[in-house]
Amino acid sequence: MKLISRQTIACLMLSLSLGGEAEQAARMTEGSFGFRATVEGEQFEATFSAFSVVPQLGPERLPTGFAVEITMAAIASGNVDRDAEMQLTEWFDIAAHPVASFRAQEVGIAPQGGYVARGELLIKGVERSIAVPFSWQSGPRGLRMTGEVMLDRRWFGIGPMDDSSVAAEVTVFFNLARGADEH
Repeated sequence: MKLISRQTIACLMLSLSLGGEAEQAARMTEGSFGFRATVEGEQFEATFSAFSVVPQLGPERLPTGFAVEITMAAIASGNVDRDAEMQLTEWFDIAAHPVASFRAQEVGIAPQGGYVARGELLIKGVERSIAVPFSWQSGPRGLRMTGEVMLDRRWFGIGPMDDSSVAAEVTVFFNLARGADEH
């Protein structure tokens, strides 16, 4: 068995710690993340107060990938009864699946302008490949990212499988930023 030198271990530890600092340097810390849904013909909006969006930045501070995590229990729709209901097994099953995530390793130019991130969305233990269109601004005032994507909640086993009382389509939206003073 070959032994690893102290220098090699020190270099590995340094590269791991620098990677963590780079991730922290790009973390989107401001803004909103949520969804719009329709129940019994009435649309409502819910947001998550706890989320982490970490873009991987390439040349000219353009995104090349994303790591997103959402704390599902941090949901607020303005209706405490609905918020409690959404935590149950039929809906988000927060006890068993406290975090939803999106991992994108590919970012390209969207046909309609802006960008599109392609990756895997994991909600309630179900993973699905999706494409998320977004706009991106990078400048002296910091980073800004906005977008929305339409999903079918049934893909993830959320709510009833028929859509007579709860619409199948849900719009996920985000408006995220990182101020210039945070770089």
